[in-house]
Amino acid sequence: MQRLRFGLVSLAALRPVHAVTMEAVEVFSGVNCAGTPDVLAMYNLTASCVEDACSDIAFGNDTYYISRTCNISDRFTHAQNVFGDFTYVVMETYDNKSCASFGEADVFLASGSCEISSGFGDQSAITSLFSNGSAVVALYPNDACGGEPSLYFELDKTALSTGSCQQDLYRFYGSESSSKISSSSSSSSLDTTATGGSTSNISSSGSVGVIEPLVANSASGSNTSVNDGSNGSSISTGAVVGIAVAAVVFVLVVALFVLYRLRKTREAEMEEEDSFNGLRSPSADRKNTSLTAPGTLDSRWDAGHRGSGKPLSLVGLWDDEVIATARIPREKVIIQLSICRGGGGEVFLGQFNQQQVAVKMLLPEMRKSVKHVNAFLAEVKLMATLEHQRIVQFVGVAWDSLTDLCVVSEFMEGGDLRALLTSYDKEKHAKGFDRTKVTIALHVAHALTYLHSLQTPVLHRDLKSKNVLLTSALEAKLTDFGISREQADKTMTAGVGTSLWMAPEVMLGQRYDDKADMFSFGVVLSELDMHVLPYSHAKEKGDSGRKIPETVVLQMVALGDLRVEFSPSSLESMVELGLACVSLDPNERPTAAEALYRLHTILAQEL
Repeated sequence: MQRLRFGLVSLAALRPVHAVTMEAVEVFSGVNCAGTPDVLAMYNLTASCVEDACSDIAFGNDTYYISRTCNISDRFTHAQNVFGDFTYVVMETYDNKSCASFGEADVFLASGSCEISSGFGDQSAITSLFSNGSAVVALYPNDACGGEPSLYFELDKTALSTGSCQQDLYRFYGSESSSKISSSSSSSSLDTTATGGSTSNISSSGSVGVIEPLVANSASGSNTSVNDGSNGSSISTGAVVGIAVAAVVFVLVVALFVLYRLRKTREAEMEEEDSFNGLRSPSADRKNTSLTAPGTLDSRWDAGHRGSGKPLSLVGLWDDEVIATARIPREKVIIQLSICRGGGGEVFLGQFNQQQVAVKMLLPEMRKSVKHVNAFLAEVKLMATLEHQRIVQFVGVAWDSLTDLCVVSEFMEGGDLRALLTSYDKEKHAKGFDRTKVTIALHVAHALTYLHSLQTPVLHRDLKSKNVLLTSALEAKLTDFGISREQADKTMTAGVGTSLWMAPEVMLGQRYDDKADMFSFGVVLSELDMHVLPYSHAKEKGDSGRKIPETVVLQMVALGDLRVEFSPSSLESMVELGLACVSLDPNERPTAAEALYRLHTILAQEL
């Protein structure tokens, strides 16, 4: 796999030269410190520092490898030397407010996936660096990115390019193109202007470069011939390089478009939103109930594309027939404890009329946003119209004010399918398909068949194992219609959903229909078989064995170069169904009804 790199603006002119001498610890997941480290930590030099090329160390059940370097004079240059062409984010921590007294620097690989983030193995991070110059850094107080992050930063291009002080204690810098930086850092000055030769001029305006390939030593003007040894014909090295570059550029154009589509929603959410101040229902004047919750990490909800029809206006909210009919008394909804939280809402265990229910509310920071309230109500309207034994039952919607809006639905005591499969993986449960797993797949297919066969078909658009809930008897029901939409025409183009389950045509912004849900269904079948997250088998070539970054995985999926995996000993008929569902051509995928029939047949004849 060709490595990709983001060429970001040079920060050399903005960074002070630090005279302090430091020591560095690098943590590797690759055997014998092979490949690129997961994290690089740099501290003020201590008298006890002893250089160590590589030592193994156990972090929990995993073995990592640590390298230590003493007498580092420039932490930024050292970070560039360590990470080379990979993207990363430098996080500086200060001992005093206003970022006045430097404490340490940690450098995180911007892989977009969970990585160890400390030299002690007790912390982890998810770091993403986007092509628009922004970044997201989430730090966790454990080694598996579990639970809520202890620190969370959304950094725009300006914050990364200037190293502005964040939360009084932190500064961040993005990585640069190594080929450009090496030319600048090799001179004694910090001038960012190119001085000829192979050094490219780097703008200090804060603009972001494009994704560019690493091409080995293509010296301009070279015209060395290569003979094929058979008929004396030859082709110049320049021509070979030209063909290779053209092919790589084509692949990268596709990759850029995929990334653009996937980040488009995220960038839209960062724009300023209109808000309102607790507009109350004319028929209710009760005291508002407030709940506090920490900030959110997952911001995938795109309210601009959720629900059916146009968003409700706040003026006409109380007159909406569907919502008015579904309304239940707010005082009868008793909230008990939090079950889980997502990008736009939190789900609680609660009670309604002495029955256990699930209560979903917007996150506190979103409750005064017109856009998010409208989207939440659009979800309510859709849920109120759905009635099927394989769809989580909708109970009602309640509010005292719009900032206290909550949706009440059936409580599923078995949790979600993703949690079940994670427990299977930890317990070394046998891979493949048994009757229980195929029955779960059958139930999901029932739900999809119902949705797709409505008079106005409904596309779920976010089908994944997390959105399949289970009873105590492991009967499955589909949930989370936050971004579902009625298919008003034959196809749609709004790119939404969770990326690892997303169909290629959705990634690429092409028109799509119910076959996009079937692709996601095929990915869920792979999860049922293998127990792990999609594409967990995708590794870089070479000794490092590092997982391929998610952005590259999505590019490969969109191009048809990567697909989900099934176990070798798995039921052949189930593998055939799963592979048919994830066909690159939507026309080759079965409909939900066809998949349902095949699953019925498998259960009746093979299990």
